[in-house]
Amino acid sequence: MNRWLHFVAASVLLCAAWEPLAAGEPPADAITVHGAWARATAPGMTVGAMYLTLQGGAAADRLVAATTPRAAMTQIHEVTTVDGMMRMREIAGVDVPARAVVVLAPQGTHLMLMGLTQPLVAGERVPLTLQFAQAGKRTISVDVRPPGDSPATPH
Repeated sequence: MNRWLHFVAASVLLCAAWEPLAAGEPPADAITVHGAWARATAPGMTVGAMYLTLQGGAAADRLVAATTPRAAMTQIHEVTTVDGMMRMREIAGVDVPARAVVVLAPQGTHLMLMGLTQPLVAGERVPLTLQFAQAGKRTISVDVRPPGDSPATPH
């Protein structure tokens, strides 16, 4: 009987330790995502953008793609200034060095949504799946904010 109780206790502890990973929680040393947000779009608009902060994990990684059911296509874009003109272009990915903070923000690197299926409405939360080269897929919720309401950018 004593062995049976030890087995049950060990099983419960093992399941408790395993539960966060089974529930979709990233390991403690994995890349994390914070402060994901988007601006609300006007009715009829077919494009939008999403912004977020990536915190590197124990090893370097790279954001290589993103998808959301709210858009036909999601691309990673970068805004640069060339000869006084701002230009936006698609890029293949965003490097996330180990333990570093990488901010995707307005007027910089961001996620561009094209072919919106419906407007982004202030107050709603939109699912977004990020694809990392090493960490795989991570699905998060993105807060939609009213136009002109953007959070402070972390430094």
